[in-house]
Amino acid sequence: MRLSIIFLITLIHCNLFAQEKNINGKVSDENNDGLPGATIIIKGTTKGTVSDINGSFMLDVNENDTITVSFSGYIKQDIPVIGNLSFSINLDPDIETLKEVVVVGYGSEQKINLTGSVATLKDQELTLAPVANSSNLLAGRVPGVMTRQNSGLPGGENTQIRIRSFSEAPLILVDGVQMDFSRIDQNDIASISVLKDASAAVYGARAGNGVVLVTTKRGESGKPKISYSSNLTLQSATAFLDHVSASQYVELVREANLNDFNDPNATFSEDDIENYYSKTQGYEGGDWVDELIKNNAPMHQHNISVSGGNDNVKYFTSFGYIDQESFFKSRDFDYKRYNARSNIDIKVNERINFSVDLSYRQDIRERPAKTALSNIWIDLATAQPIFPTRLSDDMVIPDPSISSVSYSGSTTGNRNPLARSDRNVFGTYDRFDNTFRGKIGFKYKVPGITGLTLRADMNLTLLDRSEKTFRKPYNVYRQNLETNELILEGIGNGVSSISDSQFRRTMVYPLISAEYIKEVGNHNLKVLMLAEQTTRKFSMFSATRKNLFTTSIPELFIGSENEQTNDGSSGPDIGRKSAVARINYRFKDRYLLETTFRADGNVLFAPETRWGYFPSISFGWIISEEPFFNSNQNTTLKVRSSFSQLGDDTANGISGFDYLTGYETNSTYLFGDNISETTIRTLGEVNPFLTWEKMTMYNLGLEATFFKGQLQVETDIFYRKRENILSNDQQSVANEGGYDLPLTNINISDDRGIEVSAVYQQKIGEFKIDIAPNFAIGKEKFVVRRDIEDFTDSDYKRIFGREGQWVNRRFGYISDGIFMSQDEINNHPTIQDGNGNLLLNPGDIKYKDLDGNDTINFRDQEVIGFASNMPEINYGINLSASYKNLKLSLLLQGASKFSIYINGPAATMFSNGSIPLSYHYKYAWQPHPDDPSININPDAILPASSFTASTNNARISDFWLRDVRYLRLKNINLSYNIPKKIISKIGLDNTQIYFSTENLFTLTNLGIYRNSFDPEFDPNTQTTRRYPITRSFTVGLKMIF
Repeated sequence: MRLSIIFLITLIHCNLFAQEKNINGKVSDENNDGLPGATIIIKGTTKGTVSDINGSFMLDVNENDTITVSFSGYIKQDIPVIGNLSFSINLDPDIETLKEVVVVGYGSEQKINLTGSVATLKDQELTLAPVANSSNLLAGRVPGVMTRQNSGLPGGENTQIRIRSFSEAPLILVDGVQMDFSRIDQNDIASISVLKDASAAVYGARAGNGVVLVTTKRGESGKPKISYSSNLTLQSATAFLDHVSASQYVELVREANLNDFNDPNATFSEDDIENYYSKTQGYEGGDWVDELIKNNAPMHQHNISVSGGNDNVKYFTSFGYIDQESFFKSRDFDYKRYNARSNIDIKVNERINFSVDLSYRQDIRERPAKTALSNIWIDLATAQPIFPTRLSDDMVIPDPSISSVSYSGSTTGNRNPLARSDRNVFGTYDRFDNTFRGKIGFKYKVPGITGLTLRADMNLTLLDRSEKTFRKPYNVYRQNLETNELILEGIGNGVSSISDSQFRRTMVYPLISAEYIKEVGNHNLKVLMLAEQTTRKFSMFSATRKNLFTTSIPELFIGSENEQTNDGSSGPDIGRKSAVARINYRFKDRYLLETTFRADGNVLFAPETRWGYFPSISFGWIISEEPFFNSNQNTTLKVRSSFSQLGDDTANGISGFDYLTGYETNSTYLFGDNISETTIRTLGEVNPFLTWEKMTMYNLGLEATFFKGQLQVETDIFYRKRENILSNDQQSVANEGGYDLPLTNINISDDRGIEVSAVYQQKIGEFKIDIAPNFAIGKEKFVVRRDIEDFTDSDYKRIFGREGQWVNRRFGYISDGIFMSQDEINNHPTIQDGNGNLLLNPGDIKYKDLDGNDTINFRDQEVIGFASNMPEINYGINLSASYKNLKLSLLLQGASKFSIYINGPAATMFSNGSIPLSYHYKYAWQPHPDDPSININPDAILPASSFTASTNNARISDFWLRDVRYLRLKNINLSYNIPKKIISKIGLDNTQIYFSTENLFTLTNLGIYRNSFDPEFDPNTQTTRRYPITRSFTVGLKMIF
């Protein structure tokens, strides 16, 4: 009886212990973000579940069970259930086994299996810095990729992208279609891949300068997720040419007269200096820069997206808006953009999948009349600070029916920068770009042939652009101080006019492919066969009328029919057909092979030379997978090499039908009874053998990870031989030929360089740091150069020949400071003006006599710096540190081995009527009032002020050239994720607030020019005013519902 009772009690206890209970929990990553799709299984069984889109899960378990939690790329955890009903589980990344999938040409591949050089950026990196131009996201973040922003103008940044310092732009594809990536909303981008060597060969003729693949976001299974982001940005100029004040201007004018041996009082007296300095009535002058430009320009961006789906339908939809103000106080150079995107994936059954992608973007630019922007900078450069910027309110305007503005002092009386920046005065320019893109995709898994997938895509891109330019006359007056009357100095836009134009471009891009994947034992095979076609057509027309009946109605019908001009054209401008074959083979997951063959045909070339054929082959060896490599799985090591032949059909201005004799209309001639007739002339000789430029590339790479992936290192060495470069052959026909030479495939150059990048990650408790430096150097040399005369003189060949020399080099004279006095000129042993130095003046530049013949001539030139607009060395450092919900990210970006050449108004005072700059006033040679032959400025390092152009100072020399090195704090981002226990009460899954800065400061060797020139500007445009690059401060909010 006693044993029965004990047995019964034990049985009841065991049943109670084995009774199931329901547990719940959340699986998160190292940043406490939920992991959707994590697997939770009862250990030792097949029973389990997966987490939802937020990482949450529920599961029935027994008290003595252990659950195993796993997620791809993370270290799995075994967690006992005993005593717990709710679990908060954080998984750590298993960097060693994290086989990142990257987008490559026409597909994707695990990074460990790549045999080419591919760099990637993920969406987390792409949203750290809010930008209006998505091209700027690449700066400093990708090894071997250089971006140069040539302007900060809203909607007109004109950012250049170059890979490996190649002189031409790369191919840029968005979701597989060539298009402008700068205007894509950065919130829509899922990843960016940069293909640099044989990895780009699958794109053949368009890939010789590298490929940038932009992939937009798509939906994932789970409940709908609503994301909203908003930010406000204040922008200011990183550098700006600062004019002298009115009193300083008067001083420099007096000095220029004195240096030119004229009466210093010829223009201004000494009293005028004091009057302008103290702003005596009538001598207030005007600060034209301050009147035109504001210190901060706001920009705000908004984006909302909805994504989600199930096993059969997934969707991602987004809407974006940006409103960017300019620096102009008139607010007439602002930019607005509206964009929408919808990507939908439909699984019909286990074999058939459809996708539908739609996007729309509208760009709105409402500015003063077209060409006004460039003229604003010209007008500003010549606006004299002694004149007031605006007419006095008490002045009587002679003709109030026409806008009236103040005289700026320009030698051309109708110039006024304030007028040109004001739509109400100068007229209007309105441009609306509407871009629509649609794609329908179809995939079919062929029954009976496991691993075979057929694919068909149809892409359509449509651009509709409308432009209207409306110019109004305005009067420019100068106030007579003695009579207090207005004097008409000139009329701007002397003839009223209106122009209306429409432009349409359509691109159709069909693609079909077959992909076969097969794995047998240790062998893995992937074969891709593909054919595609690109056709682009355009049409445009425009109409202009002048002498409008009224300027209050900006419409064509207001103009005179007698002064009407029309224009229009249409036709195809791109026609390509291509066929591709690619084979990927992997043996024992350590021996890798990829081979590609592509054929491209382009209607730009004659039928006999139309087709180009581009093969490539690449190898990879994962050494760490070899049995002899004993690293206890702490280290991975891979080497790869590649050979490829690529092409380029877009270089050097080639256009359609250049292989055929063409004609153009020429200016009219008078025949007979003074009858005007339009003539037609040939365009010159043609080349029926015109064909592709060809690029042969070699690449050797090494990839390694250490300490279970905490440290990752990647390096590449590359060489590219560029042949059939298009140019005009100057050595085959004498200059006396008298006709235009055709483009010919004549030149040869080669590029070589090295890229190195690393990533170091360390986590200590809840503190995590990431350090990711990258460095790249690349240079190009001319092997054959036939577009320059074949010089026989050795010095001519050295200085002007270029063949056998590095491409990015500039020749010039070597300076030796400036002459500080007339005595120094008289005693100078070298003749440098060809006239016994009688033409030299104190403050002029001295040059070194390199050949020792006591005379400065062209033979005294040597390499003084760099010529091209792309640095040979680029580097960046990405830094981040996070603790719990707080994260700080920094990006340092820099470059060297390039030059800025300073000329024109930036170098020479009063050049073309320009106003001297602040560094001229501080550092120019200054004559003594009583003895103009000696200097009284102890800081003098620049030539003296003068109204006379100096041939001596205009020589190309290192005096005006600066070899630039800079390191820029490109971005800082400080973000904080509000704890979920707070935001969950109002239905939010994630909320982040952040503060970000862009281009905060720059360390550079520009010296006295550091506040005037931005080193990131194209050096070829530094000496002319351009809309400045911006420094920005942003506050933002991101929310997920």
